[in-house]
Amino acid sequence: MSQAAIARIYLGCSFLNEVQRERAKQAREYLAQNPTVEHVHFPFDQQVVDPAESPQVKLGDERSLLWQSQTYQNDLAGIQMANCGVFLYDMDLIDDGCAFEIGFMRAQHKPVMLLPFTEEPEKKRVMNLMLAQGATAFYDGNTELEILKTYDFNANPAKPMTGYGII
Repeated sequence: MSQAAIARIYLGCSFLNEVQRERAKQAREYLAQNPTVEHVHFPFDQQVVDPAESPQVKLGDERSLLWQSQTYQNDLAGIQMANCGVFLYDMDLIDDGCAFEIGFMRAQHKPVMLLPFTEEPEKKRVMNLMLAQGATAFYDGNTELEILKTYDFNANPAKPMTGYGII
């Protein structure tokens, strides 16, 4: 493994419930231990506040155009500045935003590590073709999250997806 810390990671994930927030926290802790990682951009660290909005605004509420535009632009800037993406992908609660971010990153020819998670591991696993072929490295989020401590993000070795049906 190349030990120079030059990788700039975009950490994408859903952040809608406590389980997802805990995954993100754990992933960030593991990435902080990886000797090839220089920086992790986590979009939820760059939360936009529109002073015209109520401070009680909740997920799913109507949001101002200012908030929408700035949040979108901040996320795209984070992706553009990163040289690799890591996505904690919730297979039980599909997030269109994550799928968009993965596609945007791959359109820039940047590698993407996908770590799919499920609360129902005994259920037949099925993945969309565009994700299955779009990501460059797949690790099982339920059992292999610790790979984030040791994966060489400078080389980004490929690891094809296996064990999923394709839709």
